[in-house]
Amino acid sequence: MIGAESSRTRLLGAVLAGGASRRLGRDKAAETVGRRRLIDHAVRALSGVCAEVVVVSSRAATPTGDWRVVPDRRAGAGPLAGIETALAEAERSGHEAAFVLACDLPFVDEAVVAFIARALDQAPAVAPVASERHGEPGFEPLCAVYRTACLPTATALLDRGERSARALLAAVGGERIGVDRAVFLNVNTEEDLARARDRAVQS
Repeated sequence: MIGAESSRTRLLGAVLAGGASRRLGRDKAAETVGRRRLIDHAVRALSGVCAEVVVVSSRAATPTGDWRVVPDRRAGAGPLAGIETALAEAERSGHEAAFVLACDLPFVDEAVVAFIARALDQAPAVAPVASERHGEPGFEPLCAVYRTACLPTATALLDRGERSARALLAAVGGERIGVDRAVFLNVNTEEDLARARDRAVQS
């Protein structure tokens, strides 16, 4: 957990749950891993670090719970649009930054969120990459923290047809930090879901 209370109050947590789940064939946010729905895993990970947590989704079937649902500003426009919505909500509600977390990363916990959030410091945004021993390049833009100052850039990218969430970090000059890749088991398919459930039982 972030130690300073001021760090907690400046962050809005935003769970991205508006995807179509085409590869799984049903709403993955409602699927369970370790007796908890994927959406609940994400909300719980953010709640210990962020002053408020919302769910970003325009789907009528979005699972309900003890959170506000914020509709996408651009429904069906991909994950970058979800980040734009999260940043707009953070700005509207007086937060300095938004921590965005996809609902399909059940092994991202509060400690991971806190580690990434602490790295924000003066950076415009921070996203995690795999620790070097895992060897795979790239970074995870949907488990990342973005200052509200990134909102105009996100909007400009979307206006010119960009949909990739990764484009935003590069455009704002965001930083990357190493995180153990094992936490980023992403649930997109039946095989992914089975693997996540097996891992939850073993842990």
